Amino acid sequence: MKIIITIFFLLLAFLSRTNAQSVTHSKEWKDLITSLQNENWQVANELSLSILNKITKDSPDDVASAILRYMYIYSEAGLMNSNKVTKSEALKNVVGFTGQMVILPSHPISLKMDFNSIRLANGKTDSLFITSTNKDATSIFSFEYIVMNKQWPLDDFKNSAGSICRLGGTIRSISVEGNMLPRFRIVLDHGIAKMENK
Repeated sequence: MKIIITIFFLLLAFLSRTNAQSVTHSKEWKDLITSLQNENWQVANELSLSILNKITKDSPDDVASAILRYMYIYSEAGLMNSNKVTKSEALKNVVGFTGQMVILPSHPISLKMDFNSIRLANGKTDSLFITSTNKDATSIFSFEYIVMNKQWPLDDFKNSAGSICRLGGTIRSISVEGNMLPRFRIVLDHGIAKMENK
């Protein structure tokens, strides 16, 4: 399985605006990717928010903004998990994204209970589920529920096992769960899926 940070690069296929593409070619963007790869959560957190604040002034619905929002939430989960911020601080830092679009990193579709993979949430394809972790899958960062805009045919989902897919949607809610091992619980509405090879 590819590590989660490398998968962020695959999201660049979503980028369509010239302004967004220039962001991904900046030094700040390269430093952000390096920080995420190295699990340097503080630097990744600061950079993702800094870049996000620069580009959302002109294009709040830009695809790059949706990717950066998730990067910020992911790095905030890393800070919370490593006790650099409290649960209430982490929630306060991300709850403002409610009602806004995020694009998740690409993940493989799985019929088993795997980390960092797309699974059925309730045995049906109208809601999908991801357990997002750090790159070694030793710490759970979030439980992500994606309520799909359109139900995925079950046979097609099963036949797609092992394929790489990107999901996105609008944040309906974000909360913190767990005491000893805190993590986010994120629910997305209007979920969309894009297969990596299609």
